[in-house]
Amino acid sequence: MIDLYLWSFDKKRNSTKQPSTGGTHYEGELKQTFTLTGLEVTLNLGTQLVAPTYNYAYIPSLRRYYFITDWVYNAGLWIATMAVDVLATFKTEIGNSIQYVTRAYSSYNPNVIDTAYPTRANDLARSNDSISPSSFWGASVTGSEGLIVIGCVGSSTSSIGAVTYYALTMANFRSFINSMLSSPNWMNISAGEISADLQKALINPTQYITSCRWYPIQASSFTGGAVGTAINLGWWSFSVSCRILSTVGSAWVEKESYFTIPKHPQRSGRFEYLNLSPYTTYTLKFLPFGVFEIDTTELYDFDQMGILVETNLMTGDAVLKVAAKKVTDLQFNYNNAFLITQAQIGVSLPVGQVSADIGNYQNALTAGVVAGVADIAGRY
Repeated sequence: MIDLYLWSFDKKRNSTKQPSTGGTHYEGELKQTFTLTGLEVTLNLGTQLVAPTYNYAYIPSLRRYYFITDWVYNAGLWIATMAVDVLATFKTEIGNSIQYVTRAYSSYNPNVIDTAYPTRANDLARSNDSISPSSFWGASVTGSEGLIVIGCVGSSTSSIGAVTYYALTMANFRSFINSMLSSPNWMNISAGEISADLQKALINPTQYITSCRWYPIQASSFTGGAVGTAINLGWWSFSVSCRILSTVGSAWVEKESYFTIPKHPQRSGRFEYLNLSPYTTYTLKFLPFGVFEIDTTELYDFDQMGILVETNLMTGDAVLKVAAKKVTDLQFNYNNAFLITQAQIGVSLPVGQVSADIGNYQNALTAGVVAGVADIAGRY
């Protein structure tokens, strides 16, 4: 025989509540084989045929509370089918422990993904933020703006190897080319020795130009290198305002901007996890670097996405770094950039066709950019 106490007790299934009174004491008999989580107890409740109203029990020897799920009458005895009430049984242990509640009526954690929350296939929205080429680079990719950097072989104390690099405005570059190719007088060769036409045929000054690149950078904003007044080309010198890139360090230019990160329109504070995949996807388009799918965890809980482009004016190579920060952060930490990639920013101009319009080369840089040089899109 086993002692047990019975109640007619109303409680929620997900509650640790226990009966406040001692209940009605009975003695019952357990089957020889039973489990602690579910068992049957045979009770002698007299000859009454009215079903007992008890729905809750406590068995001291087993130290467990039970829900009574069913009553069966057999040969004058009542058999109670019971299922253990885990929350009430281990109320003290639960109270002394730390539990993580994933779903609750009165409180919530907006960072916990709730897969039970209903979503509809047709709830699709898009949002984007873009940066125009002129606002990022400083010069329009169309027209005659920008910075020209040429590498020339000639005598110079500022040469890197045998080449000296000069940065010029478009106007000064055209003036330099015009001075070099309009007349051979600058060579100071007497026409009596060699005719002007023969001088043009024999001497090609452009062979001393090793590279010529155009950059969408506002020339007036470039302060790298030293101020120069002449370009040394081969054995000659041409008077032209320029900046001389005397060191590799002086040839680096940084451009930085940022996006406001689009957020899921239905997050409403409670469902912040909707800013994560698969509910949200982010795409960064920054040509000519490419189009990138961004891991949503890199932007989660951040407000802004910074883009930094470091360009070497000697080679035209550029490095793109992308990082994220909160509005309250003072600056982006590109040492923790989640995306680093390379591309060619400088547009090479053939020195044999220096009169060509810069507009013919803009597609090499923009590769089809219409709305902006860079664009971030959020898809929900």
